[in-house]
Parts: sequence; C-alpha cells; structure tokens
Amino acid sequence: MRDQKISLQRALSQNQLDEYKKVISAGFPFMELCQNAVLGSGIKLFSDDERERFRTIYKETNDISVIKFVPASGAASRMFKELYAFVEEGRISDHVAQFLEEFEEYPFFDQLYEEYSKSKEELSIQEAKRKAISFLLSKDGMNYGGCPKGMVEFHRYEDGHKRTAFEEHFHEGAMYAQKGGVVEIHFTIPEETQNDVKAHLEGLNECMNEMHNTKFKISASLQKPSTDTPALYAEDQTWVNYENGKMLFRPSGHGALLENLNDLEGDLIFIKNIDNVVPDRLKPITVEYKELLAGVLLEVQKELFRHCLNFDDGSFKREEAISFLKKWFVGDFDLCSDKQLFWMMNRPLRICGMVKNQGEPGGGPFLVKEEHGLPSLQIVESAQINPKDNAQQSILKSATHFNPVDLVISKKNYRGEPFHLLHYRNDNTGMVVDKTFQGKDIKALELPGLWNGGMHNWNTIFVEVPIETFNPVKTVFDLRRPNHC
Repeated sequence: MRDQKISLQRALSQNQLDEYKKVISAGFPFMELCQNAVLGSGIKLFSDDERERFRTIYKETNDISVIKFVPASGAASRMFKELYAFVEEGRISDHVAQFLEEFEEYPFFDQLYEEYSKSKEELSIQEAKRKAISFLLSKDGMNYGGCPKGMVEFHRYEDGHKRTAFEEHFHEGAMYAQKGGVVEIHFTIPEETQNDVKAHLEGLNECMNEMHNTKFKISASLQKPSTDTPALYAEDQTWVNYENGKMLFRPSGHGALLENLNDLEGDLIFIKNIDNVVPDRLKPITVEYKELLAGVLLEVQKELFRHCLNFDDGSFKREEAISFLKKWFVGDFDLCSDKQLFWMMNRPLRICGMVKNQGEPGGGPFLVKEEHGLPSLQIVESAQINPKDNAQQSILKSATHFNPVDLVISKKNYRGEPFHLLHYRNDNTGMVVDKTFQGKDIKALELPGLWNGGMHNWNTIFVEVPIETFNPVKTVFDLRRPNHC
C-alpha cells in the first residue's frame, strides 16, 4: 500500500513499479559478442586522398544546419577523488605527491592564489597546501568539487589567459562546426548549478562572437526528471526512501540524454564529451578528423536517401542497393526482402571515430549477435559482457580499438523528417549499478547508454581516428599530461 501511495507522487502505476523492481532485481541480459571489430572487418581506414575528399565534401556543403552536442551534466567531484582523500584523511598517493610538487603549474592556481590570499612562500608548506586544496574544493571556497567539469580551468596560455573546458568547446566549434556564419552548440548541464553555468556560457558567448567574427548560437538543457529511475536497497529489495517516505529517484546515466538529443533539429550533429578538449596548438588534427567523419556521413546519407526515394517511387534497384550496403555496413543483405532493405536504410545514421586501444577504461567496437541471428556493429561496455564466460571475455580482451565518444550523426530521414530516436533504442541494454545512499548499499537502474544501447538500432559505421584526437580529463592529474600543458 505504501508503494502505491509513493507511485502517485511521481505518477507511476503499481504495474510500472513492479516492472522496475523486476528489472533491477533480475538485471539485464548480457550482450553476446561475435567478434571484435577490426580494421577491414567493422572498422574503416581511409587513405590520404580519401580523407581529403571526404573533408572537402563536408566543407563545401553549406545548405545544412550543424549542431555541436556536448554532454556536460556531470560534476567535477570525481576528478578530485584523491585530493579529497588527502584533505580529509591526509592520504598521499603518488599522484597527490606529484600534484603537491607541481601545485603552481595547474591552470587554476592563479585564481586560487588570488582568492585564498596567501603568499607563495606560505603555500610552499605541505600543510598550507592541504588547506589551500580544501579551499579549492569546498563550498566555502572555490567549490571546484561541486561545480560541473566544464567550468574547471583546463588550460593556461602564454598570454596568461586560462580557459575552461566550456571555453575550449567554443573555440573548437568555431573551427569545424560553422555553417552560414553560425556556430550552434548545445550543452546538457546540471540542474543544481544551471544558473552559474548559464552565466558562464553567456559571458563566453559575448566575447567569442567578436573573437571569431561569427555568431554563436548557444543553448542548454537539463537531463529530464522524467528519465530518473527508482532504486532498491540491496539487503531487502525494498524501495529506497527519503524525506517522509518519498521514494528516491536517481539520474539514470547518460542514456537519459537521448531525449535531449531527440529534441534537437540539426541536419548534422557532432557529439563529443565535455572533457575531451586540447589547447589550440593541438586542435588541427581534431578538426581534420571531425571534417572527415562528417564528410563520410554526408556521402553515405546521400546514397541512403537516393535508394529510399527510389523505393518510394517504384524505381528501387535491389542489386545496386545491396552492393552499396555491403560496401558500408555489416549484414547478410542478400537474405533481406526489398521491404527489409528499405527499413534498414531508413534509420538514424552515426559515424563513430575509434582509436587504437591503449588500455583506457570504457567501451569498444564489436559485432554482436542479434535475435534474428545476424551480427550488428555496436559500442559495448565491459560490464555488458558475462564475466564468467571465458569465450566472451576472450573476445572482449582482444579488442584492438576503443570508443573515444567521437560521433557525427544524422537524425532525419530521406523526407527531411526527424526520426523519433527512442524508437531505435534497445531497452534490454540498460545496466543495474551498485551505489550507496545514506550509508546503505543500493541497486540502481541506468538507461541504455547514449552511444551504446541508446543507438543500438541505428545504421553504424566505425572509422579509425588517431589517438591524438582523444585527450580526456578523467582526473585532475590528467591536466599535467603533455597534451594539456
């Protein structure tokens, strides 16, 4: 009865609650890998001439609207995990020891020095550094631990100017996402700091327009509360409650942003994480491969549209369509009826950059088995693979490439109408994650990842891109890597 009352507070029926509990308790089925995608079988590698041709296609196509979509909802707290341990417990890891030695080299030191009002001599003492780091992270200080990662100062330039991750995305967007004199960027931002973020973006917008002699069209959205999901206590499988019996609903991972993406109207959308940015001196190679991926999308999309229009007007050439599909996609297209071929071509399209695997955590490109028995190209996380299946783990460990989250997508069909992206999500590819709440272990539900199960039923092409295009900042110590200094 209590669950029924709680459900009315969020307009959930008892049947919906029962279904949530069933899924969280049982978990999701594991993905079944057929093989890892490799060069020549799932991943494409283009020659210098081909790369230049695709770049030219994109640069010379001006009658399209382009959006740069940047998921930036996450707080920066995880960046500073080891610094929190140092401040609160005095623990000094190797990373922290090096941080203390290079304290003044971090881009945000100047702001810290100014706001903390201590002399550099005072800040040379370890205990003083610990207090300064506490000031850096705490709400009473600079609140770096509570601000979004996009507002952390990532890079210091020779003229002394420091850029946040948000600002770097402005500069990068101006280099490849400008069409018709407009650079459109959409950020997903955290609700709790939205006012600060919006003020920061507005300030950047004013100076960027003049600096790049272009118009920036900046928008932002929040992860929708309707995508939040309930959680269960791990011990007794009852709902997690707080504040007078109200049910706890948690954000359901980056897969929830599929709804934000679905709301955008661009013809071509670049997707890239907030923390994967570099200083200006290293941007050219990123720009080159963004243009390459976009050119591939435009060429493939043109052919997809042509075949779909031919199907509509009765001039469909089956063999020609099959030849085209075999060139670009994975599947046994000879077995498909004309209607099935049309359905396969009339889907959202994504071109995904893949870098050579260098041991970074995260997903990779694989061919996975589908219900109908044919494989499809997917980005799969290690948590989606059965840890007790040695054969599956062997395929997982043999992955040659890694997903850096470097996508160009099209969400419109051959008639110029938007696809409803949620219709192409595989709802069986979500994840049940272990978390804690108020000191107790809980099990929470995450929706299929944005570029994992969220795009499961899309047309997919993987393209090798250089490792130099992948420079994430997962911890604050990454800011001292050569590509960020």
